[in-house]
Amino acid sequence: MTTSKRAPGEFNVNDQVLIARTKNPGTDHNQYVWVLFCARRLDNGDLCGNLYGANGSDFHLRKCPSCQSGAAGLGFDKLT
Repeated sequence: MTTSKRAPGEFNVNDQVLIARTKNPGTDHNQYVWVLFCARRLDNGDLCGNLYGANGSDFHLRKCPSCQSGAAGLGFDKLT
């Protein structure tokens, strides 16, 4: 698989943050699953805080499956 151009700490426009790349293969060509953290503020002021997996290639458009009706996250079990 190819080297990712993504880096932990990156945010997208939907307040999703890349936490770490896993060793799990993703569902997109030459992708690994990344762990994302939802840093979106809820109506009560709290952070959503949902952790979920996604392909690095999808990161720029991902929405949280918990608070933004985004696609279901991918499973992960090993961080690099």
